[in-house]
Amino acid sequence: MTESRTRAGRRRALKGAVALLGGAVSLPAIAQTDNFPSRPIRLVVAYPPGNVSDLVARFVADRMMPILGQPVVIDNRGGAGGTIGTEFIARSAPDGYTIGIANAGPLTIAPSLYPNLPYDPVRDFTQIGSVAIGAHLFVVHPSLPVNDIQGLITYARANPGRIFYGSSGNGSTQHLAMALFQTLTGVDLTHAPYRGSAAAMNDLLSGQIQLASDTLSATTDLVRAGRLRALGVTSKQPSPFVPDIKPIAEQGVPDYDFYGWIAIMGPAGLPAQIRQKLADAVSAVTRQPDFAARMAQFGLSPMTQTPEELDQFIRFDVDRWRRVITTAGIRMDG
Repeated sequence: MTESRTRAGRRRALKGAVALLGGAVSLPAIAQTDNFPSRPIRLVVAYPPGNVSDLVARFVADRMMPILGQPVVIDNRGGAGGTIGTEFIARSAPDGYTIGIANAGPLTIAPSLYPNLPYDPVRDFTQIGSVAIGAHLFVVHPSLPVNDIQGLITYARANPGRIFYGSSGNGSTQHLAMALFQTLTGVDLTHAPYRGSAAAMNDLLSGQIQLASDTLSATTDLVRAGRLRALGVTSKQPSPFVPDIKPIAEQGVPDYDFYGWIAIMGPAGLPAQIRQKLADAVSAVTRQPDFAARMAQFGLSPMTQTPEELDQFIRFDVDRWRRVITTAGIRMDG
């Protein structure tokens, strides 16, 4: 009886020691979460300096610093259409000290283009906060005898394959905007991929190609100067930046809806408390009085979603582009 009680007492003592050890092990992790951030945060931009995503990221980073009490440092990791920097975010430690810019190209479009992409758009990331969203304009060289979307459809059907549209490369947002249009209308346009949107725009201005879809910041001034003609806005709703130009959806293609967006994400497994602190900081920036005015300089509007709503938005965008890419038969190597 005494020996049995002794063994029982030893077991209780051992359990108590294990519990104490477990508590001691977890204390540093709890402390790190409570004290977050205690050092500078790296904000990865998967594009070179000067890109719109880079400029927006720098503005947001500057405004996050006083909120978080630590520097937020931009780390440009461009290349491969944004997939290099996006992979870097996915492979980073989930401690909140490496986060990055998210947008459609590398996150929701690339997974349907590259069969060997080294990350999954849903499984490998934690969405933190939405930042901004914006439409494109369909623009043509003035020599093309069309003035609106129905005119473009009519001309394209009468001249299959003879309208060349430019983009910043295969699988780019400019490419996919036109692929979606072709899928919905059945017109036959010819894609001319370039190394960057600036090169495509130069050839559009010179009349080497006839058509493009690009951001408002890249096209609006050229339209106002008479160097290009605008046919339609790609968002379903009219744009406050070009209220005189009708959405494509109001010109006989009711299901057409295309937009570019910018958000902030981290690697998968980001602790909930850290995610919330970062999300609160992003949300506070987007609610500042001058935020909308600054985004308007890029043809963007504030995008206000909770992290949970952003999760659902990402899933929707992945599925949407998978359908478009499959229907259009777009293929990429890699």
